[in-house]
Amino acid sequence: MPRSLRLFTVALSLAVPALLSAQSAARPVSFGLSGGVSLPSGDLGDAADAGYVIAGHVYYKPTTIQALRFRGDVSFDRWAIKNTLAGADASTRNVGIVANALYDFAGNGTSPVKPYLLAGLGLYNNKTSSAASSDGGGSTDIGIQVGGGMEYQLSGFATFVEAKYVNTFSGSGVSWIPLSFGVRF
Repeated sequence: MPRSLRLFTVALSLAVPALLSAQSAARPVSFGLSGGVSLPSGDLGDAADAGYVIAGHVYYKPTTIQALRFRGDVSFDRWAIKNTLAGADASTRNVGIVANALYDFAGNGTSPVKPYLLAGLGLYNNKTSSAASSDGGGSTDIGIQVGGGMEYQLSGFATFVEAKYVNTFSGSGVSWIPLSFGVRF
C-alpha cells in the first residue's frame, strides 16, 4: 500500500469519530457521503448501461429558517457504453458541482424519519473515453437536479436514501437518475 494512502487511511480513521461526536451538538454545518446506482435516461440511456454514483456533501442549516437547509454536492457518475466492439472498453463519466436547497417536511417532533425535497443548480463535466480514444476534456454544461429523499436520524449521525433527476443543458441529451444511500455526520 503506498505511503500516502496509508496516511490518508489513518487520518480518516481518526477524523470520523471526532466528526460523528461533534454532530451530536446540533451544529449548523455537517458533512455527508453517499453512493449508489446511476440510471442513464434520454439519449444517454440509449448509449449507456446503468452505472454508479459517489458523492460528497456539505450541509448548512440556518437557525432562523426551520424547514430549509442548503447542501453543496460534488458527485462522480460513471456508465459503461453499450454495444462496443468486442474487447473495447468504453465509458462516459460525469463530475458535478451543485448547490442545492432542501425543504424538510414537518413531521411529528418525535419521529426520527424526515422526508425532504431538493432542487439544485450546478456545473457538470461530461467526458467519454475508450481504450482507443478520449474526447479530451469533455464538455462542461450548466444543469439542474430535482428529487427527494428520507433521512433517518440516529445517535450522532443520520442516514438517508435519495432519488434525483439530473439534466444538463447540452445538445447531447445528458440526463440520468441517481438512486443513493448515504450518511450525514
